Amino acid sequence: MKKRLAAILLSGLMAVSLAACGGEAGSAGESGGTTSEGSAGGSEEDGSSSSSGGPASATDSELPDISGEDLSGITIGFSMSNGSGDSYGTSYLNTLNSFAEDMGFELILLDAVGDVTKQTNQVQDLITQQPDVIVVWPVNSESAVTSVKAISDAGIPVITANTNVVESGEQYLEGYVGPSNVEEAKLTATQMVEDLGGEGNILFINGKQGYSTSDERKQGLEEAIEGTNIKIVEEQPDEGSREKAQQVMENYLVKYPEGEISAVFAQDDNGAIGAYNAVESAGRVGEFPIYAGATGDYGTISYIEQGLIAGTAVQSPVIDAQTALTWAVWMALGNELPAFYNYIETPLATPDNIASLNIAEWES
Repeated sequence: MKKRLAAILLSGLMAVSLAACGGEAGSAGESGGTTSEGSAGGSEEDGSSSSSGGPASATDSELPDISGEDLSGITIGFSMSNGSGDSYGTSYLNTLNSFAEDMGFELILLDAVGDVTKQTNQVQDLITQQPDVIVVWPVNSESAVTSVKAISDAGIPVITANTNVVESGEQYLEGYVGPSNVEEAKLTATQMVEDLGGEGNILFINGKQGYSTSDERKQGLEEAIEGTNIKIVEEQPDEGSREKAQQVMENYLVKYPEGEISAVFAQDDNGAIGAYNAVESAGRVGEFPIYAGATGDYGTISYIEQGLIAGTAVQSPVIDAQTALTWAVWMALGNELPAFYNYIETPLATPDNIASLNIAEWES
């Protein structure tokens, strides 16, 4: 019986960087993770799914030290959602390769470049190569169930990373490692609720349609504003593109004159920066705050420092990738995950606290 206890990963890797993003492939958006638990606790929960925000309580769990192990005989298979879709995916992919090389184990890394069918075929290829453990970052949480079942049926331990499968597919997993999209967005949106005094009309810029990250970040936003007088007056997708987000915001600005918008909430930093670019071009900077559900691009930090983005959950692609591989290797050495949901930490960053966060360079 797999433990269903959420664990926030607080490790030595935090010296490398803090964390934010995920899911399919995007900044912190489409490469965003399934659910990142912000609470800490100690009780076990049974059967909670990542898409529902994970268990109500969580425990801290440090990463194991694998640096002293002989890993030359270890092979890890990794099916990645999209390693070229944006800076988060690129940094994540680069980290996978460099970490495997530095630690001395073999990594079979296949990039699906956002294609569900390609990922399905690549997983079959990985199965034939019989690695010790297979890690899957799903392109789509529902479609990936077939793949993780096939891996499990082949007798190979499998975990998901950055983005989880839907709950029905969790029975085939040893666990999930990565951020929590629901809790990231909820953390940021809760700050927005506080800033707005619990009332107002907001515009929502979501990510790619059909991507789990987008759906989960929306869920986090909705949970945060539930019971308040804050209303989402309109929602449009940006398809994971900063340029598309700018176009969406330009249309919003035409439709909603000054005084009608209380805030803009984008599911990730690409959406938030695109929105800001539109606002700046229209000469309406300072009229309302802009929030990003999560950010996974170090360059976004300057927007927060300047107050151009009012808040975001910070997610590191370096920590995200290193954590996934560390636990995969740990399993290959004959150990079990400490929990089913193993969440990386994704702290809230605002203009007021950004200077106090130990955010080092996080792009490899």
